[in-house]
Amino acid sequence: METQVHRGGARPGEPSSPLLRLYLLGRFEAVREDAPIPAHAWRRRRPADLLQLVALTPGRALGRDQAIDALWPDKDPASGANNLHRALYDLRQILGGRWVDIERGQVRMRPDVWVDVDAFEQAIADGGRERLAEAVSLYRGDLCPGEREVPWLSARRAVLRARFVEAAYPLARAHAEAGAAAQAIPLLRRLLEVDPAAEDAHRQLMRLLAESGRRAEALRQYDACEGALRTAGVAVSDDTRLLRQAIQRGEVGHPQARPALDGVRRAARRLLGTVDPPPVRGRGAILLLFESLVERGSGTLVLLGERGVGKTRLAVEGARIAQSRGAVVLSCVAGAQGAGVPYGLFADLFREECRLAQGVADPFADANFDGRASAEAVRLRVFDAVTRGLATLGEGRPVYLLLDELHDADESSLNLLHHLALHAGAQRLMIVGTCREDRIHAGTPIQMALSHLDGGRLARGIRVPRLGLVATREQVADLVGGVPPDALVEQVYRVTDGCPFLVEEAVRAQRETGHQVPAEPRAGLRARVARLGPRVEGLLAAAAVAGQRFDFELVRPVTGLTAHEAVGALEACLEHGLLDEDGSGYHFHHGMVRDAILAGLEPTRRAALHGALADALEASAGHEPPSEALARHRREAGQPERALRHLVAAGHRAAARAGLREAVAFYAEALELLAGQASPDPALRLELLEAMGRVQLELGEVSGAARSFGDAALLAGTGGAGRPDVRARSHRLAAIAHAAAGRIDSALAEVAAGLEPAGDEPAPLLHLRAQLDWHRGQYAEARESARACAEAAGRAGDADLLARSHDLSALARGMLGEASTPEDESDAVGLADRRAQDAAPEHPLDLHLVLWDRDLLGDLACAELARGAGLLVDRARLREAPEAQAAGRLGEGTFALAAGQLEAAELAIRAALDGFRSVGSALGEALALERLGLLLTVLGHLEEARSVLGEAVVVAERSSLRRHALTRIHAAEVRHRLASGLTAAAEDALHEASETAARHGDCLACDAAFRPEAVRVALARGRIPDADLEVLSLEEIARQRGGRGLAAVARLARARVLAGQGRTDDARAALAQARFAFLAGGQRYDAARCVRLEARLGGALPDDLKALDALVRVDADA
Repeated sequence: METQVHRGGARPGEPSSPLLRLYLLGRFEAVREDAPIPAHAWRRRRPADLLQLVALTPGRALGRDQAIDALWPDKDPASGANNLHRALYDLRQILGGRWVDIERGQVRMRPDVWVDVDAFEQAIADGGRERLAEAVSLYRGDLCPGEREVPWLSARRAVLRARFVEAAYPLARAHAEAGAAAQAIPLLRRLLEVDPAAEDAHRQLMRLLAESGRRAEALRQYDACEGALRTAGVAVSDDTRLLRQAIQRGEVGHPQARPALDGVRRAARRLLGTVDPPPVRGRGAILLLFESLVERGSGTLVLLGERGVGKTRLAVEGARIAQSRGAVVLSCVAGAQGAGVPYGLFADLFREECRLAQGVADPFADANFDGRASAEAVRLRVFDAVTRGLATLGEGRPVYLLLDELHDADESSLNLLHHLALHAGAQRLMIVGTCREDRIHAGTPIQMALSHLDGGRLARGIRVPRLGLVATREQVADLVGGVPPDALVEQVYRVTDGCPFLVEEAVRAQRETGHQVPAEPRAGLRARVARLGPRVEGLLAAAAVAGQRFDFELVRPVTGLTAHEAVGALEACLEHGLLDEDGSGYHFHHGMVRDAILAGLEPTRRAALHGALADALEASAGHEPPSEALARHRREAGQPERALRHLVAAGHRAAARAGLREAVAFYAEALELLAGQASPDPALRLELLEAMGRVQLELGEVSGAARSFGDAALLAGTGGAGRPDVRARSHRLAAIAHAAAGRIDSALAEVAAGLEPAGDEPAPLLHLRAQLDWHRGQYAEARESARACAEAAGRAGDADLLARSHDLSALARGMLGEASTPEDESDAVGLADRRAQDAAPEHPLDLHLVLWDRDLLGDLACAELARGAGLLVDRARLREAPEAQAAGRLGEGTFALAAGQLEAAELAIRAALDGFRSVGSALGEALALERLGLLLTVLGHLEEARSVLGEAVVVAERSSLRRHALTRIHAAEVRHRLASGLTAAAEDALHEASETAARHGDCLACDAAFRPEAVRVALARGRIPDADLEVLSLEEIARQRGGRGLAAVARLARARVLAGQGRTDDARAALAQARFAFLAGGQRYDAARCVRLEARLGGALPDDLKALDALVRVDADA
């Protein structure tokens, strides 16, 4: 029995496939044994450049000197040789073997490496329609997009673009001649993206559009052709002008515009299994809500109820109402793309629309995901692409978006739903979702999504109850086609309790058998399957294991039936209402049907079916197997060692698509399986730990990230893995995770561990140490760390860190009152130098953003912190660094708010918000919105504050360090709702803050934000013991890790509890102590809150305290 994942060779019984595949068309990705190598592995440019160069060289071999000249033309021979050997070493570490090596002075790639460029060119050379189609599918975009323009890459890129055009045009023409316009039109659009001046393609596309009844699009295509040819310096030909005139006269195709596709019938067929569903009974009140939604033209409704209660049927009826008023209906279902696929809900929608040739770009195509882009950038690109795609599909009309089975949706899809709901008015979106109530549990993605939608007043939940007796009678009448006997209706109602699906099953069972209504409709369903015979049962068993929706051609071989027998069984299932066909595949008529089939399967048979389905998937998947489905089937088949590699691949793919929670789930399961092996592969475990840590850091699960990176550092320092560079990097990333949580001492300890020894990592570690020293007020130490960083960066040729070290040196000297050195003021290190360097800059997050709030909790005075933020603004302005400038402005706003300078705070925070939006920093934008929402609450602008905080949640859901941002935003929502007098709503926001904080981990700034609000909520609810426990926790945190600022926060919270206990004198004393500490730190606004509470407890205030009290504009905010 195998005890560890294989890293070479195909297993017996598995289809042979290349161990290493290299994708260069439309993306740069290396896939080792079906698992894509994570993007962060290619942080250094040298190994990637070498791999691409050798892969693109004829014969996959070139001379050693040729390689050096191509990659490092400005280097002397010795330096070039050193770079080459270092690149080969790095490449072996990344790929896990000598896939590229030097032999007899030649740099060679092994011949068994599969390269998509070679496969593309071979398919074109072979010719024939099938091989041309394969070539077109392989061409996902430009060769190595995003890479530098270098001669050896640019020339080949142009050649491959031309080859694609040569292959695509005859294939499109063949589709057109065969009457397959649905295939020809999107192919021609792709061709014109590559070669906009291809007039023959423009003309062919114009004709096909006109013949499809899309005359307006055909005429717009002429305009595009004319513009492209003008740019190329060519005039439009007479043939193209004549075609345009013929289209205008209506001589080509139909003169009328293309009729709108019936979205309701498509949705009904796909979701209900019929284009003509039975009438809706007993739902008059809910239908009125649909009428109101359509009248408004935008909004979000979520239908909640148990299984089988008719939620989807109601949503389709809402679609009918919307379409009758001119809306475009679009629909999709969660889980159709497989469990764990990021954005699976919306990927299903666009895959269906692309199948129907609507001419909309698929936002989820592989070419749209840049493996080297940040998760924030990927998510923003996806959100924008989906928004544009929906607008295109709407063609200027409102869109009714039906989202079925939301409880099965992945977190990324639900984040995207939240974004669309926020902008529903501007986008003219009517969003209707269905969701099972029994699947909503605390902490699940659907529970958090519904809570966010409700808290932001973006959606209305509608509970769909079972039918009453009268409505059940009407449904039975529809099913039997006449007036049913009272006895039948009463019997059906008693057995089903008015559940519409069970009513349907009960009546069907009674009519098929001629007997009484079965006492248990589910048992009647199983009996119906048994009556249809073993062939039907075999097909249904295989289909049920495959999923709610399945591919018949994939399932058929697993059944053991002949093709004729399988088709016969399929027809029987369709005839008897067990399965439905929706145009793109088959699905069970209802989830309860599938559940009944699965319940009757013995565990051994179910496991065998999972294994057979996995074999079938691997045999049919081609070069990119569906890792998510394969992992599930191998795991359920009891084949953990074979599931492992698919879990790794699924995790890497999810991470590359910024599906962070989905990636964490795959990585966690892979690590669990790996730990269960007798001899786990240390290199694979190291890869998984680092990948897991990076995703956890992006999510803001900082405690988990610190553990993952800590374990990676420990493993990388042992003989089994032996990677000093990875060890140092893991210590640095662990330090960043600790710092993000305000644990500066722990972060510094990780930095120190990483520096002993640091390999290639001393400069990044020293830069981080300088940042941490600066934020804790140790400016001399920060200056020395910055100097050491500059020296190390200079030795390593790291232009980015060299510039950053000079910036930090200048900041430290500024705080010390020293003049900057000439090196610090030099602008010799420019942006071009940074981009040209070998090691890509890696800064997972801007620590300034998350440390400003932590700084207020220490012993530094507010004025000193504000001076530091101002220095950062000035330095960033000098360096033309807008993101750093925005970070500094946010610091200025944070400290101005704390100091009670409310007008100055608003100016600074709004400037920071504009800056973050201009550079696309979602984390910066979310934190700036949180500060702005808090400031508006303080100013008494409560409605604007509510809107700002609602927007902040949506932005935070696509930001890095997500849990940190969300915890702070939810804490601000608690404070806002208390100020608005909404205690129950404040408690809801507090639950969100607590759950998010639990995932975020131990974080000083977040504890200081939400724990005092937890005290206020508990007191408002009369739960004094709960408030006392929260204060005890806060006091312990302040004792162990806080400074003067956090001690004051804890003392203010204690005063509230003392007042609630009726201990007025003790409360006054505690308030005076808190006020004194706040004023010592220059935090005048919190001192003012203390004064307001002192006034409530009775007693006259001296004049100086009255002036302070005037800062509090909303009494309930004190």
